[in-house]
Amino acid sequence: MLNAANANATMLVFFSAHCPCVRAHDARLVALARAYESKGVHVFAIDSEVDATVARDAREASARGYPFPILIDPHGKVASELGAEYATYTVVLDAKGHVRYRGAFDDQRTDLRPGETSYARDALDDVLAGRSVRRTDVDALGCALRTW
Repeated sequence: MLNAANANATMLVFFSAHCPCVRAHDARLVALARAYESKGVHVFAIDSEVDATVARDAREASARGYPFPILIDPHGKVASELGAEYATYTVVLDAKGHVRYRGAFDDQRTDLRPGETSYARDALDDVLAGRSVRRTDVDALGCALRTW
């Protein structure tokens, strides 16, 4: 499984350029990536959609202020392997590359409000602390991925 070299944990977030749920989560995703960078967490967005291009995803990452890259998943192989069917589907891997969490980034779709349950943050905290992840699988909220 994909894991960044020398990472204490890796977070993958499935991306869709057209999805309003992704756009609604951009600020939270950027904030989480920045907050956990110093803890050795590497973040990648994964674009498994049929219309993904390197140029478009580079523009999207720049326009959204992502401090991490958007990687293309040709033919949706990574999405299929990880069970990602929706944008914002998030996977947290431990330092050895084992999947420890998969599912929703948090408990909100587009109507973001304070006090959300951040499943991704909880999973990262648990992995970094060396304890069992409190939730290992949560239904994702987002647009259906238009995979290859």
